[in-house]
Amino acid sequence: MTFCTICGRVALNESNLCRYHQDALDSLRSSYERWREASGVSWEEYIEKLCQIDESGRWVLDVAEQIRSGDDLSAPT
Repeated sequence: MTFCTICGRVALNESNLCRYHQDALDSLRSSYERWREASGVSWEEYIEKLCQIDESGRWVLDVAEQIRSGDDLSAPT
């Protein structure tokens, strides 16, 4: 059994994230496509902006911080 690298809950898959953080990562990736098309921001700029927005939720912020720390939760392709 593997555990979420962020919170320690049981992980769902090879991404080593629980269902909450996996959902947040999926949401980040799908939302990024819209942000990129609208403003041309890079993945790194997008993550930085999300960390500065008060309305970003806990799970999203957890994942964004993990990405900022250099974890291999790569940008969408």
